[in-house]
Amino acid sequence: MATPSSNGKGVAKTILFADNDPILSEAVPELLKTKGYEVHSTQDGLETLQAIRRLKPSYVILDIVMPKIDGSRVCWLIRQDPELKHTPIIAFSALSPEQIRRFPELSADAYVAKGPLGVVANNLLMALKYLEEHGRGDLQGGIFGYEGFQSRRLISEMLGLKRYWETLFRIFEHGILGLDEEGRILLVNPAASRIFERKEGRLIGEALPTLLAARDQQATQRALDELRKARLPEDRHIEVTMGELPVRLRIANLVEDGACAGLLVILESKSPRGKVQPGAAPK
Repeated sequence: MATPSSNGKGVAKTILFADNDPILSEAVPELLKTKGYEVHSTQDGLETLQAIRRLKPSYVILDIVMPKIDGSRVCWLIRQDPELKHTPIIAFSALSPEQIRRFPELSADAYVAKGPLGVVANNLLMALKYLEEHGRGDLQGGIFGYEGFQSRRLISEMLGLKRYWETLFRIFEHGILGLDEEGRILLVNPAASRIFERKEGRLIGEALPTLLAARDQQATQRALDELRKARLPEDRHIEVTMGELPVRLRIANLVEDGACAGLLVILESKSPRGKVQPGAAPK
């Protein structure tokens, strides 16, 4: 007999639980397992995106504010993927409804507020039951735990600053990439997407050197390795070729507490006459 946590053939439905809170990331999966679900956990946005692509879970429970790639961006990337766009997503967050509206890319199918563990556990189970009964895409009742929810001023200020920098990042005329400490792409602005002639979703998670011509990979990897080891902010300039155009990579490390926390890459692509080359349309 089928249960809410099985697919009708006796096979447990799969949940990907994405949250970097150490208490929740241990307690919630254990609870869901006792209800018959197969649960996988991730703790940052890039790991989450890669796990969703690999596992194709029945449900995703997704924190909005996460390291590397925030949950709203993960949600947007999933909705752009033809194989994954119908995955039911439960947004699980300490943000208020007003703050959540600042993430226009978020298109979850249910919303659960963080709170005391016992309350959270019950609300997540209610959200899963709701999606089992109603399917995805109907929010007429898929909101749980927001009664009397109080927003935090500090979080609102941080979200406002985040949106400011995201806007600047998006409109900058040169290509910009944000990398994690291992050199994997986390952020791509439209100009960089045009230079690589790839859509953002096809660039996220890729190691930068693998996207370059073989003759440029070693020098780029060496620069990344040097910047990863540096304990102070530094930068490197590398000349590479993409197609027939010269491109200058300006790479800088982001240092926190004496360790590399990520890298920023500016791609300056110019035509032989020195004009900015916008690149072809992303594929």
